[in-house]
Amino acid sequence: MMIATYRLQLNKDFTFYDVINHLDYFIKLGISHLYLSPVLKARPSSSHGYDVVDHSKINEELGGEEGYYKLINEAKKRGLGIIQDIVPNHMAFHHTNWRLMDLLRNWNKSKYYNYFDHYDNDKIVLPILEDELDRVIDKIVIKNDHIEYGGINLPINEKGIEFLKRRNCFDNSCLTKDDVKTLLSMQFYELKYWKNNYPNYRRFFAVNDLIAVRVELEDVFRESHELIFKLPVDGFRIDHIDGLYDPKEYIDRLRREVGEDKIIYIEKILSMNEKLRKDWKVNGTTGYDFLNYVNLLLIDKNGEGELTKFYEAFIGEKMDINKLVIESKKLVANTLFRGDIERLAKQLNVDYDYLVDFLSCLKIYRTYIPYEDVSVLKECDKEGKIKNVNGIMRLQQYMPAIYAKGYEDTALFIYNRLISINEVGSDLRRFSVSIEEFHEFNINRINTISLNATSTHDTKFSEDVRAKVSVISEIPKEWIERVSYWHSLLKPSIDKNDEYRIYQTFLGSFESFNNEYIERLKRHIIKALREAKVHTTWESPNENYEKKVVDFIDDMLMNEAFKRDFLEFEKKIRYYGYMKSLVMTTLKIMSPGIPDFYQGTEVWRYLLTDPDNRMPVDFNRLEKLITQLPNSIEKISIKDERTKMLLIVKLLKIKREEKLNDYKPLPYGFIRGKIIVLFSPIVTKEINERISLPKGFDVLRDKEISAGEYKLSEIIGEHKVSVIIMKN
Repeated sequence: MMIATYRLQLNKDFTFYDVINHLDYFIKLGISHLYLSPVLKARPSSSHGYDVVDHSKINEELGGEEGYYKLINEAKKRGLGIIQDIVPNHMAFHHTNWRLMDLLRNWNKSKYYNYFDHYDNDKIVLPILEDELDRVIDKIVIKNDHIEYGGINLPINEKGIEFLKRRNCFDNSCLTKDDVKTLLSMQFYELKYWKNNYPNYRRFFAVNDLIAVRVELEDVFRESHELIFKLPVDGFRIDHIDGLYDPKEYIDRLRREVGEDKIIYIEKILSMNEKLRKDWKVNGTTGYDFLNYVNLLLIDKNGEGELTKFYEAFIGEKMDINKLVIESKKLVANTLFRGDIERLAKQLNVDYDYLVDFLSCLKIYRTYIPYEDVSVLKECDKEGKIKNVNGIMRLQQYMPAIYAKGYEDTALFIYNRLISINEVGSDLRRFSVSIEEFHEFNINRINTISLNATSTHDTKFSEDVRAKVSVISEIPKEWIERVSYWHSLLKPSIDKNDEYRIYQTFLGSFESFNNEYIERLKRHIIKALREAKVHTTWESPNENYEKKVVDFIDDMLMNEAFKRDFLEFEKKIRYYGYMKSLVMTTLKIMSPGIPDFYQGTEVWRYLLTDPDNRMPVDFNRLEKLITQLPNSIEKISIKDERTKMLLIVKLLKIKREEKLNDYKPLPYGFIRGKIIVLFSPIVTKEINERISLPKGFDVLRDKEISAGEYKLSEIIGEHKVSVIIMKN
């Protein structure tokens, strides 16, 4: 029985054996299934596992096959299931990827010629050089049967070996620069300067060192999944389903192989009004749809006008969100994906600019032709030019890349009105949702086991950061006063839009003024600046501007008047943030769907965008905490990290023991079976509406409730939430 999943990020410092040591903790928390990051052999020292190099081996750095099967057996002994994340779309471009090395050595004679998604028949373009070839030729090292450059070893083909034999020389000591150039020209790959060239293979988004796999081919599907089919797990999470040539066909094949009993979750980002396709034989998504609905529910719609007006006045610009999103998509299309789009334009026989306009216009991550009519393209294919179905099938694989890089990784870092909204799967035009809209979303998901996420390894901020920032929507006047004062006090010389984002990020993620946190904050802000692509980028960092921003953060932290004022305001925001986070966690557990907990977020945890959110979790400390839980949330301070953990333990116990098959909306909550859930998404003021309650038991406060009429604020108390079991 699925109750809750717990996402674990495995790496060489947190292995299968470390998980085994903490299995009893997950049981005490109430988890039913561990949800593991990818476990196949990855690039050495991979911090996430999505850079797979061998589909036929379990990663030795994680504990290898022996450790993995021991973990599964130990988990099963305790009644814990396993959901395994798998990566069908791509592999790492690395010399430990022996299938890829076989291709580079033997080209069309290789068994793996069609394994990887490359476009040309003569050679693969590798844009890995830090400058033009003539300027880096001395850094290219020849060693016997391979070429070394920048930490990558590339094989020398048969023709190249013959050349070296004729020279009777197998290293740089006796080869001239012209010899090295001649040797390179013989290879089935071409080394190019990364800034001026595009690879001629499909990538994961715009990451050159992640090469796509042609999993749509039966033999590639079989070989890449042979080990996966043998894994004795309860289900799979499919990474980046929208990158595949034919997602439905892939799902159908996978379902046939693993059977009807296996759970299949897909990483599918649904737009706010988009529904999961009914012809996909899956059990649900990884939960970004739930995340965005609950996120917007906790934002006060009454703050929208004031915050929008002040934001535009502060930055001196009225931003058109639709225009920003389209321009952001065009920017990434014309920079990160120009080479890909030029090829697609030729294949579709359309003008390059027309295709860029088409891709930038799309309102969803991708379309699914031939399973839907080509008329779905009509809104953006304004002249009806995109007709070639084979070309469209290929084009669809690039839609999510343009959308994600343009919207998630550009626009979300530019439009900073209220950055708790700026999440994966969000819609910047939507400031909030009503309780009625939230109910409608939940009613449509009754009896689903789709995941309810609030934090993941891909979210821009963890749930507790967003909860704090969202408090601003309830007290816009105070926020405006504080920002105006801080600006006049600090007199920064950076872009006001960046300044505005920094204040929100600092407020949402602040823990203390220790050096570790300050360095995390600075790293995150530099990442945010580069993602925004306004003053600096990953490709061409503007070190002068980045230094000005870092200097501003230092000035901020050395200004005693600012620190005093900030700490007073942050203390208030933190207090209300606790409440929003508790409401969010309650809704995640008690709404239809399966609550998913990202590692460590069962206590207050203020994480920034990756890699910050992959920080190690101190499970020894959490194990100690869970033995110190009181029986009521009223017996500890709301700021005590055990408050959130206690709420989770109590509510997962209800989810396990009670039948929650229905859903009856209430003005301030809902009823499921014998369970009444009451809450207020607004936390800075008391809700004095009167409600009638039957006799019941308040689970979180461990006390009986008499039948009668109450003020809502009496029942939900300081924590703004109450879960009541009705008594007959």
